[in-house]
Amino acid sequence: MKKIRLITLLILFAFATQAQTKVLFLGNSFTYAYNIPGLFHSLSTSAGISVFVDVNAQSGMAVADEGGITGHANDPVSQAKIVSQKWDYIVVQDNQGDYANTIGYIPTSCVDANKILYNQIKANDSCTRIIYFAGWGPVGGVVNGDNTQACVNRTYGNMLGLNNSIAHEIVTPISKSWNAALNELPSVNLYYTDDVHPSLAGSYLAASTIFTTIFKMNPANLSYTGGVSAATAKSMRFIADSIVTEAIYLTATNLRAYTPTVSVAGNVLTVNGNYSSYQWYKNGTAVGADSGSYIATASANYQVVVTNSHGCPIRSMAVNVTITGVENHNKDDSFSVYPNPNNGSFTLSVHALDNSTTIEIKNILGQVIYSEKLSVFSGEYAKQLDMKEKGSGVYFVSLKTTNNEVTKKVIVY
Repeated sequence: MKKIRLITLLILFAFATQAQTKVLFLGNSFTYAYNIPGLFHSLSTSAGISVFVDVNAQSGMAVADEGGITGHANDPVSQAKIVSQKWDYIVVQDNQGDYANTIGYIPTSCVDANKILYNQIKANDSCTRIIYFAGWGPVGGVVNGDNTQACVNRTYGNMLGLNNSIAHEIVTPISKSWNAALNELPSVNLYYTDDVHPSLAGSYLAASTIFTTIFKMNPANLSYTGGVSAATAKSMRFIADSIVTEAIYLTATNLRAYTPTVSVAGNVLTVNGNYSSYQWYKNGTAVGADSGSYIATASANYQVVVTNSHGCPIRSMAVNVTITGVENHNKDDSFSVYPNPNNGSFTLSVHALDNSTTIEIKNILGQVIYSEKLSVFSGEYAKQLDMKEKGSGVYFVSLKTTNNEVTKKVIVY
């Protein structure tokens, strides 16, 4: 690995179609080993999003003062950067050892320092959203009887605990993306040769997860690979979207609290709730609509940015609208999966929609692992499925009829 050093990154791109999003990264060698801020920036520009990115990171740097190194809560460089802009997001990567090494608690010094940093950020701009970086742990784990994935999950759980105890901001679930990639992409090494820092692939996965957490749009079809093979990069972007948008993680990471819900009925999009302002986007480009509803006239991805009761902008998830001459049957009651989540054994119940229906299940990489065509289909169809041998993870169950396709996520734990 190149000599670890302080890196200050300042990148500015301008696009006329969208307001610029300002993101500050406060981290350490895990942040800059393969330049996660730079990868994030390039993913954003690949999506046509204008971003301003800055970073302060050095080897061993935590939020608290540790090992003779001044932490971000007391570091004059970090404090100067915090007050230099009205940031939309500040991504905070604490010393991961404080979260990977402990079971059931977080060091008091770590909690106290994060409280100080939180207050500094909010004093500069109360609307800045803090994104806590829930990362990984070393290969093999760090405690007796440990393993890599258990250690990664512990890091995630402790980061959630920190957020819930002091901030109620947002956690980016890189840990869960990491474990999903370990399961689904076993030939891809996420670690650098020291078995602690991320490889280029691991950094790209982290950047993709941060991108999806902030912009709430699916990066799967973006062209930027960051030097990772095209196939691996696409799989990682797919994993990032699947993890961030999974209902369980949306709630646990608190992202749902800062995400307005958009309902789609045909070509009419409606944001649930009352807000002081609305700005709709079509494929990332602002459209002239300042109301709680928008009528789509073309097939595209749509989002809305609203202003909440605190005067802060919050962004919805991107929703895809397909406009055709065929009646839309994409309803939640077209079929059901229960229980969900499950241990690999679940029931798929399909209602009568067509005389030719196909059931298809894909894994997180988009590979078909089960398919069944039902001919002369009528009435209720129930199928008991056992996927325990496929392992834990996120799966996608699709119901395909002549005119429509409906997909639902299933979590196997």
